[in-house]
Amino acid sequence: MLGYILTTDVMLLEAKMGVLDKLKIVAMVTKTKGTVEHERRKKLAGQLTEQLKLAEAALGGVAYQRTKAAWDTDADGNRYRVQRPVKLRQWWTVGDGGVAQFGVRYGAVPLQLQPGKAAVEVAKLADLPAVIKTLLQADEAGELDAAVAAAMGLRGAKTDKTVTAKA
Repeated sequence: MLGYILTTDVMLLEAKMGVLDKLKIVAMVTKTKGTVEHERRKKLAGQLTEQLKLAEAALGGVAYQRTKAAWDTDADGNRYRVQRPVKLRQWWTVGDGGVAQFGVRYGAVPLQLQPGKAAVEVAKLADLPAVIKTLLQADEAGELDAAVAAAMGLRGAKTDKTVTAKA
């Protein structure tokens, strides 16, 4: 009998509640943009991940091809989405004796990991994914921030290229 009364009370209470009252409503937290270093780390991590996929595919004997979405127009003028392949360049070279060198880049600029040294040497190509994973860990820890900042400094500041008329 007591269980029936409690159940009836709960049903009456739920009947009085609105649908939104059942949800936990909170204030929206605004999304803040990361610091410059965080954005640079994220970009470098994305590039290193692409190289990792490319290296694993090369070792597995399969072709890795990244695609991007693009718009195409047919003969009637209708636009539709298509997937287009993106050309990826491998950041490593294999020299004599199977020794590979992996050059880290930020965009198109080679990173100097130590003064005058911009590549990591690997004894054999099979060890390359482990080296790339180590570089990803170094990027997450912020160990490559100085090299990225130096590379960005070499790029030069963007300037206003408008021509002013002479009086």
